[in-house]
Amino acid sequence: MHLRDEAKESINIELLITLMDGSVDHEVARRVLRKFDGDVEKAASAMIEGDRGEDTQSSLWTSHSQMEINQPRPLPAPAVRPNSPINIDLTGDDDNNDELSRALKASLETASQEGPMFGPSERPPDANWAMVPSNQNNVAADDLDRAIQASFEQADTGDEYQPLPLDQQWRKEGWPVTLRPTKHTMVYAALVLHALFYVPQIRERVANWRPALPEGATEAEPPKNGPELLMWKLVETFTNMDLAKLVDLDAHEVLEGFKPEPWSNPAQPPGELSQRFFEKVAGALDKVFAHEFIRTGQAKQRIMQFQYGNSSFDDEPGELLQDASIVRVEALGRSDTNDLVGRLSAQLSSNKDGIKRQVIFEPSEVIAFHLARSGTVTGERKSFKYPKHIYLDQFLKENIELAESKRAQQRGLHAEIQKLVLHNKSLTHFNDKDTLTDLRSSIYYYENVADAKDDDERARVTQIMANKLKGILAQVEKEIQVSDINIAKMRDQAGTLLDCPELQRVRYDLRAVLVHDGLYGRKHLYSYVQEKGVWWRIEDTSISQVSEVNVLEDSVGLHLGAGPYLLLYSKTLPEGTELLDLQWPPPIKACQILFACQNTYLTFHIRSM
Repeated sequence: MHLRDEAKESINIELLITLMDGSVDHEVARRVLRKFDGDVEKAASAMIEGDRGEDTQSSLWTSHSQMEINQPRPLPAPAVRPNSPINIDLTGDDDNNDELSRALKASLETASQEGPMFGPSERPPDANWAMVPSNQNNVAADDLDRAIQASFEQADTGDEYQPLPLDQQWRKEGWPVTLRPTKHTMVYAALVLHALFYVPQIRERVANWRPALPEGATEAEPPKNGPELLMWKLVETFTNMDLAKLVDLDAHEVLEGFKPEPWSNPAQPPGELSQRFFEKVAGALDKVFAHEFIRTGQAKQRIMQFQYGNSSFDDEPGELLQDASIVRVEALGRSDTNDLVGRLSAQLSSNKDGIKRQVIFEPSEVIAFHLARSGTVTGERKSFKYPKHIYLDQFLKENIELAESKRAQQRGLHAEIQKLVLHNKSLTHFNDKDTLTDLRSSIYYYENVADAKDDDERARVTQIMANKLKGILAQVEKEIQVSDINIAKMRDQAGTLLDCPELQRVRYDLRAVLVHDGLYGRKHLYSYVQEKGVWWRIEDTSISQVSEVNVLEDSVGLHLGAGPYLLLYSKTLPEGTELLDLQWPPPIKACQILFACQNTYLTFHIRSM
């Protein structure tokens, strides 16, 4: 067993925390230190490079559908004890005892060679003892899984779909609407579509999209199938969300077209389902947009899917570039890089073990981030931080050289910081003892405890010793103070190296945040969306205006391993621009106006009764 010196380990952990300016918690420092078998220098260097003692993906931009699933390794087959038949004759007397002794001896020898055997019997199956036919086990398991899923879908969670009374359905002026599914297992998917409406670039393109006119036709017919049908359903939904006078809209029809997976298991994170659903929606919309660009002769634009690949693609043209619409980010809640930019930088800045850095070749108008929370969190949990603006310049292929030079400068500054921190430790600790405390104790002794015994020479020597120790202490404290000032300056410099104008040209603004409070059901998922500079919190039928601080610092679900799980950003619109020209299809717009008139008439009569 490997024994650790707990006292020494504690001192080294405190040193690592000091080196990282207190931005890592105790558990992270311990994990990295143990990863490097107590070597402080190696642990410090690894932490500066972004290592937090946890497994991270080698590919930052890999979509969910491309992620490799690690299958559990099969257990080795248990050793089979050789069968050594021993015949025991129970009819005799002395001979019987001899045979019994030999049998016991052989049994003990076999057991001592192989050890006890545990596990299922290796005896061939006997149909007479079978409780159920053995070849139906898999079928029974599948039936049980389906039964469990069905029970969750049909369970009374206490928040089943209940339409609002008609007189409560009227939308307040300037307020958003809700988009609610009839099945509570589809609430996550409805939130994704609802959030997309509040991305200006998506809303404008959906509003102005029209299906292709058949040859000889003067008016387009609604599509019958394919991605165009999904787009048409989305156009209908978005038109209603923009023009409806009712606050409560049913998402059943549009969700039926996209066919999302049901959220039928409380243990299943809604973020995983949302990522796959978002990829499906983004793929369908981008396919329709691409056809639209070709049909109208417009230059191709990337709306929801960006193109990424290895930074050395130009040198290795055999490698393919890939498309993705959403970035998976580990929001573990346990390290100093527990923020969006920090996690992206930490996952990209390490270029070790031959792993090539991946960068964005062609950015998209919209980018989404799935905040995944895998693994077990020990120690204090921290809220994941995300900014209202994010610059992706440092992750673009065209800026890779500049970004790399800045990161190299950061590593150099962190190395200098490490030297100063270690130097300070050499001044303050020796043989695992606090030298400053010892110095102060010695000064106190010479000044207040040492007895000169009326000997002037002894008193003079005692005073000289006290003054010398005071001088040494003052010199050490001054040197530490100068080092601390230099460390603070270098940390500030390292933290702002990438905040240069050359790397702040491609800005994305936060448009929507989807949140899970950690429990299961319709009312345990909600969203924040922004409309005309105002943030709204939407949870089932509840709509309330909130501050930007609420959106950026929501800690709901933190202690249940939940919280914000999907972020939607899109490129910054020109200064002073709200929404672009929205030309909703006239037939859908006319239906919405007629529907509003009918409901106005009904409501008037209800109130007058």
